[in-house]
Amino acid sequence: MRRKKKTTIVTIEARERMTIRRGARQVIAWCAQCWADVPMVTPNEAAKLARTDARQIFRGVESGEFHFIETGEGALLICATSLAEPSTKHSSN
Repeated sequence: MRRKKKTTIVTIEARERMTIRRGARQVIAWCAQCWADVPMVTPNEAAKLARTDARQIFRGVESGEFHFIETGEGALLICATSLAEPSTKHSSN
């Protein structure tokens, strides 16, 4: 007797959304590299968006990979648009 093989192919699609809540205040500032008003985020928020750690974000700032500004109080804010560029995808090691 001959046995028949049955192959079943299952396709799974997954989507993920990340939301960062900053209370009622969102920081929009001028980015000289983008030539536009863009959302600015803290280094920790940038790390969450880029799915990496803050150390990689600071390295990206120092290398010029990410756009940033410093506030009058000395706080570092990262341009969220520069995080979304394809060349800025990082993975933490």
